[in-house]
Amino acid sequence: NFFAPVFTMGKYYTQGDKVLMPLAIQVHHAVCDGFHVGRMLNELQQYCDEWQGGA
Repeated sequence: NFFAPVFTMGKYYTQGDKVLMPLAIQVHHAVCDGFHVGRMLNELQQYCDEWQGGA
């Protein structure tokens, strides 16, 4: 069953004043569209910005 999304996160690191972390997302095209992945990434970025005090 490959319908569940797979999230692979790398080690976070700092670059200048930013904290960066590699993130790979694998989804099956039958159950998820790129639009939905993009929407989720935008929300994740907002949460990270709020956590870092950037928003």
